[in-house]
Amino acid sequence: MLSREPAGRTLPTLITLLVVGVLLMTFDVRSQGAGVVGILRTGTQSLVAPLQKGAAFVVRPVVDLVDSLTNVASLREENLALRAELIELRAELNAMQDLEVRLEFFEQIYEMEAAGSQIGRTVANVIGRPDGLEDSLIIDKGTDHGIAVGQPVVDSNGFVVGSVTTVTSGSATVVPITSKRQGLTVIVGDQEGSLISQPGSELMRLEVYSARGPVLAEERVLTSAGSLSFPAGWPIGVVVEDAAPVVDVVTTTVQPFVNPKTLRLVVVLAWPPDPITAVATTTTTTSSTTTVPGSTTTTGGGG
Repeated sequence: MLSREPAGRTLPTLITLLVVGVLLMTFDVRSQGAGVVGILRTGTQSLVAPLQKGAAFVVRPVVDLVDSLTNVASLREENLALRAELIELRAELNAMQDLEVRLEFFEQIYEMEAAGSQIGRTVANVIGRPDGLEDSLIIDKGTDHGIAVGQPVVDSNGFVVGSVTTVTSGSATVVPITSKRQGLTVIVGDQEGSLISQPGSELMRLEVYSARGPVLAEERVLTSAGSLSFPAGWPIGVVVEDAAPVVDVVTTTVQPFVNPKTLRLVVVLAWPPDPITAVATTTTTTSSTTTVPGSTTTTGGGG
């Protein structure tokens, strides 16, 4: 028969151990001078501190990233504002430069002396280019302003541009010398020659017949008194390279001073002063001789 005595002793022993443990804990707490709540707080803090460190390790970079993104967005807004301000300042600067160019232009026009005689001048704005004629110019002055076909056109420096080819009441078309097929009579040094355009090139070809000597680079090419399109003495361009006579002919190239593609303002010269007289055909005096026996009668007519 089994005995229950060991089981009966186990329970009192367990209870005794629990009571002793509680007493020891109470004694330990009292000896440390802290209450039970303090002990619990300390234990909790000991357990939570590593978790806080881990959370800080993970969360801090995220916070820093958010702060960085906020700063980047702010910098972008400031950058856009600065760009807008820069655009406005550039526009103001361009406007000021445009006014300075116009002022300088009109000062040049005011001071510009006509070559040989007082020639009327009309300042005109370049307002467009006709279709199919890339180098040609449309200006905002026409017959209402005294513009006529054939009148020469120069820029603000007095450099030759071209001549008026068509005109309406309020506008006109100017064809540059670099696009005209007809040669222009010019003077290089003390020699007279012909300046001819070259299709597809900004350079023009200079031909001097009955040359008395070479043509040197950097020599200025001027309109000649023998020109039917321009008054004498107006600068056209500069010789590009030296050229010596072959037999008695000099051939070289000339770089015009004016690039028609960049022109914004031009000056139309009232030359010749009377366009109607200039374009009128000259009547050639003719004569006929009738022989009569014993006498000779000559009849002549002039216009």
